[in-house]
Amino acid sequence: MPVYRPLPVEHEQAEHMRQIVRECRELLKQPPPDTFLGRRTHEPFGLGTDATPNEER
Repeated sequence: MPVYRPLPVEHEQAEHMRQIVRECRELLKQPPPDTFLGRRTHEPFGLGTDATPNEER
């Protein structure tokens, strides 16, 4: 039965992938970015007492 011995380039690729995984794990530890979706920063403007919904301004 032949013995499998990884090539040096395979060691380099494996280490590169480990580094990418480390960086990804650090990114996943950060809080999610604020996208402003669903955030209510102000109340909508009212139509006023003299305006109707179909009236042009």
